[in-house]
Amino acid sequence: MIKSYSYTIESSGAGGHTWKTAGRIDCEFADCLIFAIRESFEQLTQGKAVYGRPGMGCAGPYDIHKVLIEQVKQ
Repeated sequence: MIKSYSYTIESSGAGGHTWKTAGRIDCEFADCLIFAIRESFEQLTQGKAVYGRPGMGCAGPYDIHKVLIEQVKQ
């Protein structure tokens, strides 16, 4: 069953520069992680992530520290 989920992903890249992304996805629960990571990477590559050091960008490789996925109450 397709439901709405919110996600937050916290990570760091080369040089220890941190970044964080968040959003909302509609999918089956089994697909949540892949959808969240895909959208998070799009935000990161488009400069829409929240960076720990604004203006510094964040090159890979990336080290994921935290993934939070929660069902949105309807």
